[in-house]
Amino acid sequence: MTLTAKQQAQVAKAPPAQKAALRAMFNSQNSGTMNKQRSQAQRAQPRRGPARRALGSVPKSLSYAFDAFDKRHMPLDERTAPYTTTSFINVMQFSTSPDMDQVVLIAPRTQGQQEAYNGPLTDYIAMRYDANETIGASIPTLQTMRSPILGSIAPTATIQRFSIRGRLHNLSARLQCLGTNTGLYPPGVAYVGSVPTLEVGAYSSQTGITIQEAWANDSIEVGYLKPVAAASLVEKPVTLHAGIAENTSYKSWHDFCIPGTGHDVGSTSITTALTPIVIYIPRCGAGSTAVDYKVEVAQQWCTRHPFDVMMRSTQKQHTASLPSEWQKAVNAVKDIGGHLVERAGNTALDVLATRLRQAYTNPANAIQYVD
Repeated sequence: MTLTAKQQAQVAKAPPAQKAALRAMFNSQNSGTMNKQRSQAQRAQPRRGPARRALGSVPKSLSYAFDAFDKRHMPLDERTAPYTTTSFINVMQFSTSPDMDQVVLIAPRTQGQQEAYNGPLTDYIAMRYDANETIGASIPTLQTMRSPILGSIAPTATIQRFSIRGRLHNLSARLQCLGTNTGLYPPGVAYVGSVPTLEVGAYSSQTGITIQEAWANDSIEVGYLKPVAAASLVEKPVTLHAGIAENTSYKSWHDFCIPGTGHDVGSTSITTALTPIVIYIPRCGAGSTAVDYKVEVAQQWCTRHPFDVMMRSTQKQHTASLPSEWQKAVNAVKDIGGHLVERAGNTALDVLATRLRQAYTNPANAIQYVD
């Protein structure tokens, strides 16, 4: 290490026998001073966190890809003509019955027969049935839900056809229990899930079989529908996302129509594009007691408008998703069954015990039901 000018002068004046020892002492002093200065400089610098990974290595969440409640849009893995995306949320509320099982079927419907599936698409997106009704050319409904995609135009005596072209990109449903009409603890369970395919109408091979047998019991037996306690659904609603059933049908575009008033919409065929979402509510309650449920149905539509200038201005070219990312998203939505099993773990007794503990430890925060 280099000595200072003053240190070199002292070494020069020292006797020859002491020069080496004096030089070594000065070197040691200088080394300690440099280390001390380096430590002070390091302490003066701000601390830095762990090095960030490069942007390309950060994993991207694909949870939004098939979530219709999320307005973000993940395009197909193929480049197509420009189109616009629109998101809607519809709400259906109903009550249980002490002498009737009910089924809510959430799926897009087509005007064509069951065997064709070639459209046109209708704006009917969900229907509620008495589960004891039989599948056939005419199936009465307790309640129907129409998507606003066509502007909620009232049906007329004859079919109404539209030039708009579209496809349903995402379909999701959220089931929540609103309690009871008497303020009592909500009893019973609901069975929820997404099934690969269902047949409806006169061309179904299951004509003459009750809806409960064809759509509920069979799906429960193979594990497509999972039971969730009504009490659990009060605080923790269950959300389901439809997955792709058939790729060709899912990627196909169709015209739209509104069936005439003489058409039996309850037996209208469903498409094979997305997996239908089924909610089975067994009979529950006694006397005037009923359990109230709310179903929110979210949709994300892709549409093209050949004659509407205003809507055509919203169309844009979407960059195709990477095939690997698209497949990851498709696989992710298939795991909903496992999540439902976890959600179903909270039985009515578990939820009641939790509320009793909350009321005991902090009465001010206890959940109360009022008429």
